[in-house]
Formats: sequence, C-alpha cells, structure tokens
Amino acid sequence: MSNWGAFTDARPDMAKLLLEILEWIPITYLATVGDDGAPRVHPVCPIIADRRMFVAVAASSPKRLDLKRDGRYAMHALPGKWREVDGQTRGDDEFYISGGARLVEDAETQRLITETAKHEIRESDWLFEFDIERAMTAYWEKVGQPGTYAVRQYRHAPINGGG
Repeated sequence: MSNWGAFTDARPDMAKLLLEILEWIPITYLATVGDDGAPRVHPVCPIIADRRMFVAVAASSPKRLDLKRDGRYAMHALPGKWREVDGQTRGDDEFYISGGARLVEDAETQRLITETAKHEIRESDWLFEFDIERAMTAYWEKVGQPGTYAVRQYRHAPINGGG
C-alpha cells in the first residue's frame, strides 16, 4: 500500500482529479466492514495533509469501530463539476480508492489534521489515516448517445509499499 503522497507521485493525474472533485463537493462515501461482515456506507470529508489522507470520525459513529477492528475500506467520490476537458464537456468523473486505514494516536499528527481540515474536528473525534492500495478513475464518452461507454484508469500499489 502507499500513502497519498506516494500515490500522487505515481499518478498525479488521478490525484488531481480527486482534489478537483473535493473542491467542488468535499464529501465522499466511505464503505467499511461491519462486525457482522456486512458492508456499511457513510459520508465523510477526506483531509489531505502532509502528503497523507485522513478522515475524522465522530465518537458516536459505528464506522470508527469498523475501521479500528478491520481497516479495510473503499471510498468513492461524488461526480465532479461540469467543465471542458479536451474540447468535451464533462461532469461525470468518478474516483474510487480502497486500501487500509489505521487510527492516528500521536498528538502532532492529530494537531496537523485539525489545523488542515476545512471543517470542524471535535476533540472526541477519532482520526484515521488511509493508505491506498487500489485506485480507479472514470468518465463517460458519448453521454446521451448510442454507444455510451466508460473510460477508466486503474492503479494498484506495489506490494512493498512503494509508489
């Protein structure tokens, strides 16, 4: 797995897309694994700080226990803002990542997250760092026409944790 910085170094185009989407709508959907093995989906606001990705989780949220017990996650961003790309109007960009999350317990990193977040972080919130194992971006060609198809890009992090 790799952190956000290594992911950005390896695939700056994919990282840029997520940042553009988050500027438009700063919410993604986070899927976790419940204690019964069933998936659970929650809206979250990712925080990018110090070349790492974090999420603050309310102390009352079941996802905090999901992530602490089993750090596996999947995250999907909402579609991006309509814009011109290579002469085409697009607003259907998709961004998906998955990997592992871990609880952040050191005070310096917690302070960094709190200072960087664009939303309120409560002292009682649990803070998690997200590593990225897989990523996918997509947009749709010929929207509204016969033969509409998805154009996808994929990235799978090296097993040794490098870029």
